[in-house]
Amino acid sequence: MLLSPGCYNDVLSPGSDPNGPPQFVSFSGDLIPLFNTHCNGTGCHDEVPAHAPSLVPEKAYTSLMSGGYVNTAVPNSSTIYTVVQSGSMPPTGALKPSDAQLILDWIRNGAPNN
Repeated sequence: MLLSPGCYNDVLSPGSDPNGPPQFVSFSGDLIPLFNTHCNGTGCHDEVPAHAPSLVPEKAYTSLMSGGYVNTAVPNSSTIYTVVQSGSMPPTGALKPSDAQLILDWIRNGAPNN
């Protein structure tokens, strides 16, 4: 009898791969806190933003969706994702890869206002 030493598991968990199954992401519960921490308190993307879009809670969704920052047809090309994934935003230091993945997964899920 021949035994194989070990197993292979090819199941991807949601959010672990930019091309794998997207994880559930809440705009209000996951992304707004991210924007509050890194984007809208710096004088850049606040209430009257020096740089569009405004990412304050009351304006963030509308600003992102109406400003062309989200592309649900080709999520990887969405401006909001490409600038954080590249590390060019925020200027105070790159977001963690898992935070960039949250943004991508939210877009991949259709960018709901949830």
